[in-house]
Amino acid sequence: MKTILHRLTLLMAASFMFTVTVGDRPSNSTAWATPAPEAEQNQPVAESESQIRVLPLDELYLLGLLPQPEAIIPEALEAQGLSIHPQDTRGIIDVDDRLELTSRRYPWSAIGRIIIADSDGFVMGHCSGTLVAPRTVLTNAHCVINPSTGKLYPALQFQPNVINNAVLDLADVANVEAVWSGTDFTENNSPPNAGDWAFMLLDQPLGDRYGTIPWMPLSVDELMENYAEQLVMVGYSGDYPRDRPVSSAGVHLGCSVVGTYEGSIAHDCDTFGGSSGGPILTWIDDQAYIVGLNSAEETTNTVVDTFINSSGVERPVYEGVINFGVDITRIVEFVGQNGLGGDR
Repeated sequence: MKTILHRLTLLMAASFMFTVTVGDRPSNSTAWATPAPEAEQNQPVAESESQIRVLPLDELYLLGLLPQPEAIIPEALEAQGLSIHPQDTRGIIDVDDRLELTSRRYPWSAIGRIIIADSDGFVMGHCSGTLVAPRTVLTNAHCVINPSTGKLYPALQFQPNVINNAVLDLADVANVEAVWSGTDFTENNSPPNAGDWAFMLLDQPLGDRYGTIPWMPLSVDELMENYAEQLVMVGYSGDYPRDRPVSSAGVHLGCSVVGTYEGSIAHDCDTFGGSSGGPILTWIDDQAYIVGLNSAEETTNTVVDTFINSSGVERPVYEGVINFGVDITRIVEFVGQNGLGGDR
């Protein structure tokens, strides 16, 4: 494994890329999720007629956020028993450190897949996100704003706890009504970007049914010293699972924050395109907390593997150098400075 110093010295020679997966318009976004076998209802998701808007400051209370939020654990999920492992049964996938997320128990239930679509409903790409309040999902800014144009994506959809392309209930697939982002990319549209975070306001309170995961603003020094090889990264990567990419989240257990770079945290969790906005978690007193957001990966031009993406196209896997994420303390400072704390 490369040393941290060696990894960071390769920054100028390597290629940065946001970890959003861009598709080839393979299908309408509503076809990406199917009901889970245990679902009692099979209702199609109505297409949203409203356009996504940017929340003004005087409406940020709608996000229902607090500087230090508390977890929402629905009684039904608490009765099932909370989980510290992403699989109902353990498993290892080759030499990849990721495990396939197969658990519908909390906190895994609060993590979902974000579908980015054009105005006609065709899939442009996808990201990952986490419910942090009943109607609010935390993700990356580049998952809601096109960094190249600075414009909002036409349509966004949040699909909670997708496992093997299945959601527990199609009625729980939510459309995004409004967003607030930590950057508009007008000054810097190249990763890593320290302000690459965003809140998405959903059209229904999924957190009341799937739970919410609070954040914990730990310093980088504390993460490096006290939580080395104890972090958990979750994301819907475009190369995983290999036989059906993006169908389930990949989970890397036991990764670390290894430093900082231009205001972003550097981490060694396994990521790929699509895992943008995925949470980096740790457990404190048996409660999961978000301590960072995955946002970008840095690679060399050396191809180390290939995979077949969800469109059936063979794509290369480049040698990884280091991955980057958002420091949660930036988000906490924003929430505190703007006096948020709407009704939960």
